[in-house]
Amino acid sequence: MQTLQNLRRSIDSAESLKSIVKTMKAHASMNINQFQNAAEASGNYRKILDMGIYIVLSQEEERPVENIKPKEGSTLHIVFGSDHGLAGRFNENIIDYTKSIVESNSTNIIIVVGQQIFKRLEPEYDIYSLLPVPQTNDGITSIVQKLLIEIEELRNKENISNIMLHYCKPEAHTSYTEQSSVLFPVDFRKFVSKEMEWESRSLPTYEMDRDLLISDIIRQYFFVTLFRSFCYSLVSENISRIESMTSAEKNIDEKLEQLNFSYSTQRQNGITEELNDVVSGYKAIKRSQESS
Repeated sequence: MQTLQNLRRSIDSAESLKSIVKTMKAHASMNINQFQNAAEASGNYRKILDMGIYIVLSQEEERPVENIKPKEGSTLHIVFGSDHGLAGRFNENIIDYTKSIVESNSTNIIIVVGQQIFKRLEPEYDIYSLLPVPQTNDGITSIVQKLLIEIEELRNKENISNIMLHYCKPEAHTSYTEQSSVLFPVDFRKFVSKEMEWESRSLPTYEMDRDLLISDIIRQYFFVTLFRSFCYSLVSENISRIESMTSAEKNIDEKLEQLNFSYSTQRQNGITEELNDVVSGYKAIKRSQESS
């Protein structure tokens, strides 16, 4: 049986751990708001880019881009995970999802974002590079720029026909699901087929060189798509972390309840024993006085 002193130390440790868990939950909640807002802003910017591509392509009498056939080559897969643990099954889910859709062969090239999934994907896949997970909006921007440079260098060395993104996307604020999206090649037909609405009666136009304009828009399209994927993944990671911390907090509360009950019971038993000793001593002294 633990002594009162040991029980008190256990209670203090559990309360300290509960305080840390609460702090982590609050931090995760702040991150969710931060990255969710960034994802929404990038989504609005993506709509503007879609409109720009539509303007350029819809004014062309001939649209050769509709007839482009995808070339054969390797597929680059970019998988988004976490650098840190204590995120529930977030990393396990994206790992299982990746393994279910990406075969381990020479035609698949993998870029991993996050140390936690790198350790578990490395035995089965040939990992081209590992990137850290940013923790701020500015950090996302710098990592996306670095990733775009790596993609360009890889495309210059390898015959890359497709670039796929695999990440977790939040659903509301309490859950997330794994999904994939195509970064390259860009399907221009979907932009032309969209029904665009304009606030003014006149349709927008452009004056700069068409190919240069499309090239600039596509670069921005790549950037904002990767940026939004990072945001989605970070929101999902923090949703999973809150779920994990909520479960941990519940377990700590149950443990504290048991410890406090044991402490109270043992303390009461100690007080009762001390009172019994006092009463027994009093009775012994009284008997001694009466006998004398």
